[in-house]
Amino acid sequence: MSQRKDRSADFNLFSPPAAENPFTVYDDMRGQCPVAHSEQLGGYWIAMTYQAVNDIAKNPGLFSSVSISVPKDAFGADLAERPPITLDPPRHGPFRSTLLPAFSPRQIRALEPFVREHARELLAEIAPLERCDAASAYAKKIPSRLMARMIGCTDDRQEEFGERMRAILDSNEMDEIKDAMAETQVFLNELIAERLEDPRDDLVSCILSAEIDGRKLAGGELIGALVLIITAGIDTTWSAIGSSLWHLAHHPEDRARLVAEPELIPSAVEEFLRAFSPVQIARVVTEDTEFHGVKLSEGESILMGLPSANRDATEFPGADDIILDREVNRHLAFGVGIHRCIGSSIARMEMRVALEEWLRVIPEFSLAPGDAVTWSTGHVWGPRKLDLLLGG
Repeated sequence: MSQRKDRSADFNLFSPPAAENPFTVYDDMRGQCPVAHSEQLGGYWIAMTYQAVNDIAKNPGLFSSVSISVPKDAFGADLAERPPITLDPPRHGPFRSTLLPAFSPRQIRALEPFVREHARELLAEIAPLERCDAASAYAKKIPSRLMARMIGCTDDRQEEFGERMRAILDSNEMDEIKDAMAETQVFLNELIAERLEDPRDDLVSCILSAEIDGRKLAGGELIGALVLIITAGIDTTWSAIGSSLWHLAHHPEDRARLVAEPELIPSAVEEFLRAFSPVQIARVVTEDTEFHGVKLSEGESILMGLPSANRDATEFPGADDIILDREVNRHLAFGVGIHRCIGSSIARMEMRVALEEWLRVIPEFSLAPGDAVTWSTGHVWGPRKLDLLLGG
């Protein structure tokens, strides 16, 4: 037991154990207990079973969203509040409702042709190659371009937007993240000024119209809300697309099946989300309590280990197996409860389109020899480098 306990005590979210498949690093800890404790990053708890994560997400009174990171100031004090994800009831509901129209089924249907056209443009450049980094050349670019469109970035500023997002999303060290956030804040302030002068039908204008406690957002919470929606819309989808291609690159039987039966791709997307859940965020305990066999103290952080919960064999038979047509798949990749990801339907659409178009154009591919994959760390896990050999 002590060996396993030491493993959890040394677990650092920003330096997960090296592994061919980093999503398995929780397996030993989850087998020991539902909730473990790490001494790293100032100390925090980790909920690892499906039931423990579900219980946290559905009890916002006991587990506050006031800080969603470990450590609590991971993104800097100025950007600590990032509505709506850092809002608790009753302030959360009205703000989230303001954003819902931007993520409606009608909007998603309208955006799909744009995503498909962009995927085809990218593949026209990739297909003639013998080798490519699919993470940077494909998986990253699809959500980046869509988010630039959704926030109303003009064509001449999309490259600048991409550079700002890369500065944030490619950073793993705390100082790098804070520096990148500061640079991004300057860019977003310019975009906010433009929309205050000229409101449009885009996400920036939508957030500018939203209210908390009867007032419009300003300062750090306004920037925080924009940073949240932009980075969440890019990083998680980029990671999920990359993880899906990574799996297919070294599982030719699954790749061949999806090529032959493309109608299975929506189901496969759900399975990839379950098995390679990219996101894990934290909550803050609001009062001393006993929870799944451990004593939590007021003010402590507890990480919701979604990648671990989604590999819990008590909820998912054959949890370690990728079953492309898994019939019952109540995964938590997008969270659960009042903070369930507002952009989940857009992410699903992007993943589906990205895989449909890739497999149509490049049905044969494999991992390049050597160090083909580099994984991100922190609150979002996914391939940052995915070196593939293209063709049979």
